[in-house]
Amino acid sequence: MLLEKIVAQAQATPQKTAYIHNGVACSYAEFAQALAHTRQFFAQQRLPAHSVVVLCVEHLAQAWVLGIALRNLGLTTVSVGQASEVDQLGLDTISCLLTWAPENPPDLSAQAARGTCRWLNVPASFHPTDAPAEPTPAQHPGGHIIQTSGTTGTYKKILRDAVAEASTLDLHAQINGISAESVVYVRDFPLWTAGGYRWPLLSWHQGASVVFQQGQDFHLPLLEQALTHVFATPMTLMFVSHAPELPVRRNDAMRLLVTGGAMPRTLVAALKQRLTQQVYAVLASTEALTVSATRIDDLDDLARHQIHPARQVQVVDETEQLLPAGKVGLLRIKILDGVSGYLNDVPASRAFFRDGYFYPGDLAVFHADGRLALCGRVTDVINVLGSKIATAPLEAALQNQLTVDAVCLLSLAPPGADEEVYVAIESQRNLTEAELQTAAQTLLAHLGRVHFHFFRQLPRNPMGKVLRLALRQQLLARLARPD
Repeated sequence: MLLEKIVAQAQATPQKTAYIHNGVACSYAEFAQALAHTRQFFAQQRLPAHSVVVLCVEHLAQAWVLGIALRNLGLTTVSVGQASEVDQLGLDTISCLLTWAPENPPDLSAQAARGTCRWLNVPASFHPTDAPAEPTPAQHPGGHIIQTSGTTGTYKKILRDAVAEASTLDLHAQINGISAESVVYVRDFPLWTAGGYRWPLLSWHQGASVVFQQGQDFHLPLLEQALTHVFATPMTLMFVSHAPELPVRRNDAMRLLVTGGAMPRTLVAALKQRLTQQVYAVLASTEALTVSATRIDDLDDLARHQIHPARQVQVVDETEQLLPAGKVGLLRIKILDGVSGYLNDVPASRAFFRDGYFYPGDLAVFHADGRLALCGRVTDVINVLGSKIATAPLEAALQNQLTVDAVCLLSLAPPGADEEVYVAIESQRNLTEAELQTAAQTLLAHLGRVHFHFFRQLPRNPMGKVLRLALRQQLLARLARPD
């Protein structure tokens, strides 16, 4: 379990850095002591066994200290950005809403009184009545609830049991190349996301050092720290091409692991020029975790993922029969850590989890060399005169030809009009009519009439994924305006 791992690391290398938060370092000895004291503090609060504690704490390092201590006591944690989101969780086992006093949270006693949970505002420091003993895991270990990306329009929840989760941490650290010598930059991803939770977890489980940076100066660790790993999404890396005035330090010993969406070729070139030659495309999901981390040595690697040999990934037809290389079908991934569905969502669980596999809704194909290429989502298919066309390959081709930040294709039927194809383009520069016409003729001619719309920023979730439902609503609202 994680707390025991941290204590063992503190005993072996007490002065080693456990984490750096906004430039302030904390050693493993200090980390272990804070966890022991916090665990004792929570034990004295006598929170109901097996209940859920909601963390509403902005300071990521402190949220981790509180969360690790709670889970070691057998409680389940879930994180929210603000207290008003508690009611949206739809959980009936919440026993406590937890905040941190130095952040000066509002008085939430009234909100807690409306429900069945208590509000606990944890002080900045506390002094245990007795010296903390060696941590003893709870008889019934806790877990953590992660929320999915919401790309389908709703945020579903995954409960990760601490014991089952621990059984796969070494494998996933191996997939990402993380060891005890690693210094891993996780930036400011919140704890309710898969990355914000998994990346520090994997790192501390190996005895590595974690770097958090909250606020606007997200480039500073790239200058100041000897980073070996950087986890990021394409959106969070756009500063490399959009803000060339920001100083960064080239470090070819550093792995840049990019997840959450496809990278434009122009972005890859900028990353290799300014940051590192080691750029990896990571294929992962909240539900099934990481299946590949493919180094981008040439541009073909952007579209072809090298599946890790320990992960079982298949392409099947609609009857769930395996398809040979070269045939496009449904992607499914073998679950390793016991997750069998979404929390409190039976219909969605039946739709996406079957017989120990997770079906993410992606179309995919295996090439003869064993590499996997995504061909769009089953739900991201446009219907053109009865032909169903996957959008992902077209979006990637348009993004590269137009050298823009992102492209999203939708099939819309505005009020009083026929259904046609709309191309939403995210770009910081103005494209010429000639560029658009060339792209339409070379890539979109088979789609009939297409409409281009420009956005300075497409609607995205905190991990950078485009929220297609929100984009659809924005486009329909734009089309409904008289002008």
